[in-house]
Amino acid sequence: MTTAEMTGTEVKSVIEGSSAVKAEKKHKASTKMEVASGIYSRMSRQKDVTRKQIVEQFVAEAKLSPAGASTYYQLIKAKLG
Repeated sequence: MTTAEMTGTEVKSVIEGSSAVKAEKKHKASTKMEVASGIYSRMSRQKDVTRKQIVEQFVAEAKLSPAGASTYYQLIKAKLG
């Protein structure tokens, strides 16, 4: 049976059965907030780490803009303390 002869449901089941889709479902990419939260948790445990240093890591590792990194810092700090 060709794809043209398949119904929408049949095509969907074939696509969902492919290994590429299965791999995508298994490996969910981390969001920028998840990455930034991890950075904050890791760096806040260190002694004498400044806000500026954490924000710089957000820009470098989480690929945030400086303004976005600053906003994320405030949100995470309020959430995690």
